[in-house]
Amino acid sequence: MADLVKVELGAVQETLFIPLAARARETRRRRPVLRDPKAAEILASVDYDTKKYGRGWGGGVTVLRTAIFDCWVSDFLAEHPGGTVVEIGTGLNSRFDRVGNGQVHWIDLDLPDTIELRRRFFAESGHRRMVAASVLDQDCLRSPTAPGRTSSWPRACLPTWYRLRR
Repeated sequence: MADLVKVELGAVQETLFIPLAARARETRRRRPVLRDPKAAEILASVDYDTKKYGRGWGGGVTVLRTAIFDCWVSDFLAEHPGGTVVEIGTGLNSRFDRVGNGQVHWIDLDLPDTIELRRRFFAESGHRRMVAASVLDQDCLRSPTAPGRTSSWPRACLPTWYRLRR
């Protein structure tokens, strides 16, 4: 068996295991609301007591919220295929893999320890970039360069911002 990935996160960042575990459980259901095999893969490869945030931590609601956000992002990308998505507090979410259209420019934003862990499971590309910063830092999104972009560009800090502007 391969070595497990050691998890060293702050208490708040550890809560990323709530939606991760919920998506992994949902994926194993006979008729899931959404499929996220990457979530199951990650859970199986981390050295962390994943039962800490197991059942009873809002799994069903979390899955529904994730499915709704996926729909909002898909709607945004249908209108703006080459748009930019800034996923704030990305955790170990695989939304880019689930809804990416090959044209979207994606920025995964989270705290440094979370991004460090995230890099163990996800790779940057010409369309995806990871930013290790706090959203409370006023400069974190002032003028980020989206993957493949060099000038100003329309962006949506999803999912809430997009939904509110419609």
